[in-house]
Amino acid sequence: MTTLLLLACAVKHSISGQVLDRNGEPVERANVALAPGGVEIVTDDSGHFLIDYLRDDEGTRVKLSRRTEYQAEIFKVGFHAETTSFFFKRGELVLEPVTLTEDTIRVDTSSVDIDPDKYPDRAQDAGGSYEGE
Repeated sequence: MTTLLLLACAVKHSISGQVLDRNGEPVERANVALAPGGVEIVTDDSGHFLIDYLRDDEGTRVKLSRRTEYQAEIFKVGFHAETTSFFFKRGELVLEPVTLTEDTIRVDTSSVDIDPDKYPDRAQDAGGSYEGE
């Protein structure tokens, strides 16, 4: 009976997963925010994260709520944010890997002619304003 009680207490309740880029490489230091729960953590060097607690309204750590629908938002500067929803019953839940896509920058051609040969030679301080002048 004592062994069964110890095993029941040893069951860990957690949500874990991994964040990858579109090439399948781990994304380190990505933010993972869990709602409801008020928890925001950062992925490790291999893109993994582990959430084993929540925060109540006062900010105190509390156990993961059983039989609850959660939503995780994963974001990092330079990537598009991703959101995943899942149902947590109890025990250890390992989420499918989340893939972040890099932000892209669009460059358009300009109609302005910036050929330096078409502009007169200017002094280095042209347009500059310095204190004390």
